[in-house]
Amino acid sequence: MPVLEINGKRITCDIRRKDIRHIYLKLKSNLQLELSLPHNTDISVDGILEKKRSWIERKVKEISEAKKTFNGDSILYKGEYIRVKAYVLKRPRKGVRLYKRVILIYEDSESNREAILADFITKQTLEYIQQKAAEFAKELGVTYGSIFTKEMKKWGYCTREGDLFFNWRLICLPQRLADYIVLHELLHLKHFNHSKQFKNDMTGHFIDYREVVAQLKNYLLH
Repeated sequence: MPVLEINGKRITCDIRRKDIRHIYLKLKSNLQLELSLPHNTDISVDGILEKKRSWIERKVKEISEAKKTFNGDSILYKGEYIRVKAYVLKRPRKGVRLYKRVILIYEDSESNREAILADFITKQTLEYIQQKAAEFAKELGVTYGSIFTKEMKKWGYCTREGDLFFNWRLICLPQRLADYIVLHELLHLKHFNHSKQFKNDMTGHFIDYREVVAQLKNYLLH
């Protein structure tokens, strides 16, 4: 397994042979590089890695600087890290409370602290989306079905049936970025593509939407 040294970080490369026609390179959030190659093709892996080194360096920098949901004793909430304080009680009383920019956790054990916080974030995300979706749907003149939050590799998507799915971490984003994602999916109920008309309508609500999309790269989806 080839290993690269990028900005003081060791990047391992996982090479996979697949039934594909082209070469694909992907850098995961754990800084593991995945290189997919066509079967029965004589290709120099070292040559590919050297050719793509500048791209790899850029992606390593993006991932290394991106904000994560959990960061030590803090959690990302509405674009800012806020402190988490845990209180271990003798009697079981699991719960979370937000008080003056501090998240207070009441529990009988710290073993499931991250699970309690994830549940809190999920509920906050769903409440926020339900409110914003109702507002934006009225503006756009669209009707949506059910709203769901879950673990996924994107911030959101919609179905042709009108159901909306969002990453459970959406509330971690700054409000403007979160609003963009909700509006983006609702707008797909008018244009189920990224056509020129879709982009024109998006500009009417987010004139700087391209900058918003660029800012989303600063936040990890997990």
